Amino acid sequence: MIDALINSLKAQLASLETNIERDQSHCRYASLEVPLEQAIPLSPLAINHSFFLSQPESDLTILGLGSLIHLNAQGKDRFSTIKKDFSDLIKLWHQTLKTDTAHPFAFMGFAFDENDPMENQWDHFPNTLLTIPKVLLIEKHSSQTLCINVELNQSSYNSFFNAIRDYLAPLFKSSKTTGNIALNTHVDRLEQNNWETLARKAITQIKSGQYDKLVTSRQHSLQTMTPVSIPHLIQNLINHYPCCTIFSYFNSGTTMVAASPEKLVTLNHPDIQSNALGGTIIRSKQKKMNPEDISSIASPSTLPFFLKQPGSQTDIELSESEKLLKEHQFISQTIYQNLDPLCLTLKMPVSPFLIKLRNLYHLETPVQGKLMADYDLFDVINALHPTPAVAGLPTQQAKHWLLENEDYHRGWYTGAFGWIDGHSNGDLSVMLRCTLIKTVENSQQAKGSQLDLFAGAGLVAESTPEAEWQETELKMRTILEML
Repeated sequence: MIDALINSLKAQLASLETNIERDQSHCRYASLEVPLEQAIPLSPLAINHSFFLSQPESDLTILGLGSLIHLNAQGKDRFSTIKKDFSDLIKLWHQTLKTDTAHPFAFMGFAFDENDPMENQWDHFPNTLLTIPKVLLIEKHSSQTLCINVELNQSSYNSFFNAIRDYLAPLFKSSKTTGNIALNTHVDRLEQNNWETLARKAITQIKSGQYDKLVTSRQHSLQTMTPVSIPHLIQNLINHYPCCTIFSYFNSGTTMVAASPEKLVTLNHPDIQSNALGGTIIRSKQKKMNPEDISSIASPSTLPFFLKQPGSQTDIELSESEKLLKEHQFISQTIYQNLDPLCLTLKMPVSPFLIKLRNLYHLETPVQGKLMADYDLFDVINALHPTPAVAGLPTQQAKHWLLENEDYHRGWYTGAFGWIDGHSNGDLSVMLRCTLIKTVENSQQAKGSQLDLFAGAGLVAESTPEAEWQETELKMRTILEML
């Protein structure tokens, strides 16, 4: 099957080069596409600059292998820098494919802080990245397409197609993924005390009136005795978190894996949507709840996780309801305000919806509108990031406080990841429920894995450090339970 695909691509390339010589001599790059008549399992591979993205509820899976073009940026102008470089590339791309994908199609990821030095476990990840892969496989509604991105005017394409063959070969081999592994998830009491001290300090700052909200986070590291199977982890996340965007990025022996429930932006010009996500409800406390029968929250007294008639809540339950809605409204209103100057129209529901995850519920408000013609995806990212859901409010002041007080660099955690195409349409999710995984030698001189997990909690004046710590533990369980 690989030989047939390669031969088809070679024929396309020969025809395309003839047309380019005649009509578009300025073109330097092109994309070649072949539909796959026989579907193959798409799974993350240990190839440098390989991306995997799955949105189970949308029946969308994307796999990118290798890097034809790699754009990096850092600093306060990182998004405008990437925007210019990508725009310049689009002008050099041959555009004739009559498909739903506007080439070039690229993966994008970026750090929470534009000045993050990306050191230690992040040293193989750039601050801001846009990669156009050499090989792209897209599965939508059970239909698969193979796309190859190529630099034109090569004296010989033999080495290029040999590399493509090497990229594709592992996908056509049946492979077994290892099962669950044993984990020691014990958290040192000192780690908990240190984080609760930070949370207490944040709550004090909020009560003083300097901030409305601060989102403090933590990192937790552990090692396994045997290597983690990334395909096994990814498949478990797909099975158990279908409403999330599942993502992995492999580079230089380190893999970033995430299962994010929060969409930063989806843009299909001019239609735009950002999902405000904030307010966490622990499912284990709501055993009698039937969330499938509930679509939205009308008022604090009818928060669905209590399933009680208005006026029948205890004072503690009512207080928790008000806290959650207060925290959520900070996020939804700020996203609305930040998008409003870029949009012709914009709307959001009065009350948030409830989304259900494996061990948590979240409050969610979709903010939808029509983007003005003068703006694109990069402008929207610049306007939205960071949202109060990952920094706090006022946003820039809260971000500065976190950078001064958190004892680690977040890297891509609470940044974002996703894709963008040649029309500047795209889809990016906030980097949440994530881990960095690296193969290491354990104490028995055998191969194991080191995992760095990340989680945070939104703090308001009514928050308590002990409860917020438990929330971060549950969020880390998203990855741990899938191992």
